[in-house]
Order: sequence, then C-alpha cells, then structure tokens
Amino acid sequence: MSHLAHYLTRFQSGNYYHIYNRGVDRKLIYRTRSNHLYFMRLWQRYMEGYLDVISYSLNANHFHFLVRVRHFEASQLGDKTEHELVANRLKMLFRTYALAFNRNHGRTGSLFDGPYKRVLVEDSRNLSYLVQYIHVNPEKNNLVLDFRTWDWSSYKFILSPRKSIVDRKFVLEWFGGIKEFVLFHSIDNQEVDISPMLSDDE
Repeated sequence: MSHLAHYLTRFQSGNYYHIYNRGVDRKLIYRTRSNHLYFMRLWQRYMEGYLDVISYSLNANHFHFLVRVRHFEASQLGDKTEHELVANRLKMLFRTYALAFNRNHGRTGSLFDGPYKRVLVEDSRNLSYLVQYIHVNPEKNNLVLDFRTWDWSSYKFILSPRKSIVDRKFVLEWFGGIKEFVLFHSIDNQEVDISPMLSDDE
C-alpha cells in the first residue's frame, strides 16, 4: 500500500483499521499525564459508539489505534456515508485536542504531522500481530524498559477488569484467553509481515 493510500482509505462498517499519527517534526504531542488523560477523555466523547477499540498506545510523539467500525442505523447516518460520519468525529477529536494542547503549552501552529493516517486491515489473521506491535511500541521507542509497565496503552486494561475504551472481551476471545494473550506478547513474532499496515518510517 502506498503512503498516499494511508490518507485516503475510507471507513466501512465491520472493517478493522490501524489509525495513527505523530507530532509535527516528531515533537511531543503528550507532555504531561493530564495530556494523556484528556486525549483519552476526548476519544470517549467523540468515538464511543462509532469505533470499537481493539488496542491502542499513546507514545509521547505519536499514537496507534487498532479499531473496528461499528454498524450504524440510517438515523445515525442521516445524509452522511459511514466514512464521513467516522472521519468527521475523528477530525473533531484531533482538532479539539490540538487546540487545548497549544493553549495549555503556549504554542501555536499545527500539532500533528498532517492528517491522521488509516490503513485497512484486510486480513483479520494479522490482527494478533498488530495488537502486539502496538503494545510493544513504547518499549521499541525507548519510552519504557518493559512495555507491560506503560500506563498509556491497552495492554494493562486487557489484563484487568477495570473499565476502559478497549473491547477487552473481544480481544481475549480472539487470543483464546488471558494466558494465550500474555504468551503471544512474550515472543518475538516474525511470521507475518505487517509493514503495509504501518507508516513508512516506523
């Protein structure tokens, strides 16, 4: 998949997507704990009922979300397509966050490196590997020594009954249970090439 396609892919109900973006010039988009918490509150405000979250990670200067688009009633869509409905909600989320971040940190200009990217996960067999990739990403980017200790990903929430934005029930059923989920994250999986679902420089 070309890099351009990462901007043009259209959302359709029932499909899985990898949504991601980074800060302009690779600068931080989360500086404080309150930044992370506010971003997650905005996600709930704008995306709950529109996208089911399979996994996520907020990683200092970029983020990753693996999501499934919900099915919508005609009354929800109105005169919009499924893509327009979801894309508009995401646009409001990122715009609201950027405005608040700039105001709180005394900066101006673009926060994100262009529009958010999204990649259709065409083969559902790749979901397990993408979930693992997203969870391990903080360790890969030297934000923490062990990804399991990172507070801003879905890994801990999948292991805990605490309420969160992630669809814990689906994830555990997909992996076959908590034990299998943990085991899959403990090995270096190289069996599947997921590079087409990632950005060019990840």
